Amino acid sequence: MCTIGRTPAGTAGKAHHQADTGGNPVRGGQERTDCGSKWGRNSFLSTALAPVALKNLVVETYDGLQCGSINVITRENYEFLRDSFFKYALLLQKEAAHTPGNSIGEGIARLYDEMDTLVGDDLNVNIEQEGGRLFFRLWKYHQWGSLTLYYFPVRFLESLSPVLRRIAITFIHKLMTANGISTILDDDDAEFIFELLSEDGGDDPREWKSRVKLVRSYQDGKIGRLLRRVAAKSYYKDLPGAIGSYVPQNGFERRLVDAMRGGLPFLAPERGIMQYGYDAYYSENPDFHPMYLQQQIRVVYDINDIVSEYLVDYYNSNSRETYDITPVTTCDLSPDTGELFRMEDYPERFFKWADEFINIIC
Repeated sequence: MCTIGRTPAGTAGKAHHQADTGGNPVRGGQERTDCGSKWGRNSFLSTALAPVALKNLVVETYDGLQCGSINVITRENYEFLRDSFFKYALLLQKEAAHTPGNSIGEGIARLYDEMDTLVGDDLNVNIEQEGGRLFFRLWKYHQWGSLTLYYFPVRFLESLSPVLRRIAITFIHKLMTANGISTILDDDDAEFIFELLSEDGGDDPREWKSRVKLVRSYQDGKIGRLLRRVAAKSYYKDLPGAIGSYVPQNGFERRLVDAMRGGLPFLAPERGIMQYGYDAYYSENPDFHPMYLQQQIRVVYDINDIVSEYLVDYYNSNSRETYDITPVTTCDLSPDTGELFRMEDYPERFFKWADEFINIIC
């Protein structure tokens, strides 16, 4: 069993951090029933097993054209999980024993416990389903960085020379594209913040007008144009060459160019940072949705303006009621699995570099 949590060492917005899920179990969650999703955690593993295991469990499936329903408590799925269990035990060079249940459902439940024991405390295991196929998924959390929120501000671009500005815009654009990072304009919580800031709550009329002016700049003005430009524009096909040929004019430019050069490996990763956003505690109808990775890692205009301050407050308020999605490496098992779970290091390297880069551009 594992609970979600990380210990903040600093912030890019001084955000409060909720340490964990309050004991939310690894088995937590239910099957997905929306037709737009293929993945789901199985509800018969969401709580302690009843004395009599379920004889069937119907989940929604989607083949790209239409929705359907299928029972996943089948002998075929049981044998797939059983053979996956024995194959992984063979890779671990451990002896494994399985005790069949009095029903297929009970046998699957026992296989889960046996796999959980097999991998030990260093790894976690869930049973997932795709298109009606049940399979084991091994998973483990990565270490979060020193900042609680990774907000990449772009206001610094306005002070750069034209050449360096185009280089920096291209760099941030490629960073966003490769890692699935969006600007705050693409997030629903930003629209909520804009509405909140635009309301006349009886404040000083000058403060209200200032807030409305800022919101309009985000939506249709200079700030919005800059954020959309960064999200859409790439000036250089050979960005490493452009960075290498640029001659910094002062200490700030030198640090910025060095940081962009150090960040080049994050512009073409095998898996971008958002692809590590596995929700091990998925629930179909939660009281509060988790704080998704895209809410914790995104591009903003200025981390010190009132919009970012409200976003941080929004994060603080919601994180007290739920849990954060943090990067996870996963490994899906089958009877043909040929290698052991291997922990990747991309998130740790990304956060270490981002700590330095954000500190420079803030």
